[in-house]
Order: sequence, then C-alpha cells, then structure tokens
Amino acid sequence: MVIKKIFFILIPMIIVVGTSGCLEQPKVEIVSQKIQKLNADNTKIEIQVLVSNPNPIGITINKISFDIYALVNGEKVYLGHGEQRNIKITSGNNTFTLPIEISNKKLIEVAVKGKSTKIPIEIKGNISINLIVTTVSIPIDIQQEIDVSAIVKEEMLNQLSNLNNLNTNQIQSVTQ
Repeated sequence: MVIKKIFFILIPMIIVVGTSGCLEQPKVEIVSQKIQKLNADNTKIEIQVLVSNPNPIGITINKISFDIYALVNGEKVYLGHGEQRNIKITSGNNTFTLPIEISNKKLIEVAVKGKSTKIPIEIKGNISINLIVTTVSIPIDIQQEIDVSAIVKEEMLNQLSNLNNLNTNQIQSVTQ
C-alpha cells in the first residue's frame, strides 16, 4: 500500500520535473527570397522561411501577419503587407513561403532615393499561435537586403520605350 502511494506521487513528479524546461524556442531564418514581376504595376516577393524546431512536438501557426518596409536614408518607406494562415510546424526542419505583393513604382522610387538596387528592408509583424489555454502572439522584426535590379532595369526600359513612342507619335502628329 505504501509502495503504491509512493509510486503515484513519484511518477507525476518525474513527469513534471522531466518535462519542465525541455521545450526550446525554435530558430527562424529567412532562407531566400524570390522576386517575380507580376505585371506592369506589381511585383510578388516570396520569402522562404526555415523553422528549426528542436522540440519533440509540433505546433500550428494560426496566422503570420507582417508589413514590409524599405529602409532608405534613415526613413521607413511602406512597401506592402503579407499574411499566411494555418502553417504546420513539426519537429525538425520546416520550410514555408510568405507571399507579398508590392508596387513597382514604390520599388523604383526607393531604388532611386537610395541610389542602389540593393534595398535594405525590414519585416515587422506578429505570429499568432493558438495553444490549448491561450493564444500567444510573437513579434517579428527581421532586417534583410533584397536585390531589385532586374525589376528596376525592366521598368526603366519600359518608361524609356514609352517616351520614345510618345516622341514618335508627337512628331507624326505635327508633320501631318
């Protein structure tokens, strides 16, 4: 009888002591960003994120919500907003993609203002995780550099082409 009491007290204590402090914070890093021009007005940036979860259990991220800013000459210039929902993070390495659409005009303005096509950006937002008893909000604040040279080059060529067409059309209308 005494052994049963000790057993029923000892087992829960071992479980509590054994599991407390075992959970480690996962490491999050941006692996890459893929930049695609969608159309004349917008560009899509896909930010690939790697989460290394050292814990034996996984979680589901309810929502990641973030804003992206260009950092130019000490100023923050708003470029766009992105969201992703229901991301499953298992034990080990997990990758997922965060899509965001930004204005080509804004990208060019930032590149001209910063005198570079390599633009430092800041991603600020929150990760919302629903636990059994509560919802946890984890802030995001990541700084990274993106290269928008291909988009700027293409946009500048389009603008020059439009100017050339305008001049040709104006000349033709005057000569008629």
